[in-house]
Amino acid sequence: MKRGRPSKFTSQTAKRILRSVGRGMPLVHAASAAGMSFQTLSTHRSKNPQFADALAAAVSKGIETRLKVVEQALNSPDEAIRLRAACWYLEHTAPAHFARNRIEVTGADGAPLMGAVAIYLPQKDGSASGSPVVTSNTRKEIGNGH
Repeated sequence: MKRGRPSKFTSQTAKRILRSVGRGMPLVHAASAAGMSFQTLSTHRSKNPQFADALAAAVSKGIETRLKVVEQALNSPDEAIRLRAACWYLEHTAPAHFARNRIEVTGADGAPLMGAVAIYLPQKDGSASGSPVVTSNTRKEIGNGH
């Protein structure tokens, strides 16, 4: 006899997750829609190779479904729709080159935008008032690891 709380991973939740992912829903949202956390989904995926294979197939189907929508938009008679679809495709297939997720804190030719940047950090005791920490005026690029 098994003790403890009943598992949230049932055949019905597995089917719901596979159906959602097959329609293009991200795994995190599919898990939530099925009433479980992404961590629980990952645990069951690693414990059940058959489910992992079905999930991989559903992910592929979801990607194919989304790409069909983009392809339809690319063939649209409306130029604005074609342009937006092309931008979306480039942003998602080559984000290092086309995504808008980088901030450059420099001016023309790498010159600093200002003399120094002050960052307010909380004091070590956890109080709300902080003291400024002045950083150097070197060129910094903030991105997603690229």
